[in-house]
Amino acid sequence: MPPPEIGTIPPAFTLPSASGREISLADYAGKPVLLWFFPRAYGKGCTLEARSFRDHTPDFADKDTVVLGITTSAAEDLASWGAEVGLMTDLLSDQDREVCTAYGALESDTQARPKRISVLIGRDGKVARVYTVDDAPGHAPQVLNDIS
Repeated sequence: MPPPEIGTIPPAFTLPSASGREISLADYAGKPVLLWFFPRAYGKGCTLEARSFRDHTPDFADKDTVVLGITTSAAEDLASWGAEVGLMTDLLSDQDREVCTAYGALESDTQARPKRISVLIGRDGKVARVYTVDDAPGHAPQVLNDIS
């Protein structure tokens, strides 16, 4: 399935987080939200990208933007990895693969891991931008430049 189109309302979801609570996209209505899809906890590129998000946490906060990391790894793995990396971003576990598929991070049932994409949702609740991430450590600054 392709990512949602710019200007559309993205699929709603509720997922378990590494912190043990359920998080819904609706929890952040009226705020910009970056859904950051990545292959897995502990992956080399994923760790580089996570460190960049960690280092830019104050910049996202200054723009009142929520960053939610989503992958198919178990919530327990995400919790230990997030602590190891020092993330202040909520990490969500999509073990049933439905959200990753709905957002185009998984294109088929045979794809082993989500691809590295992000979806920026504007204050209006509509998709503002879709990113295919080629530069994992440079992705956070790229998104910050696009948030109005």
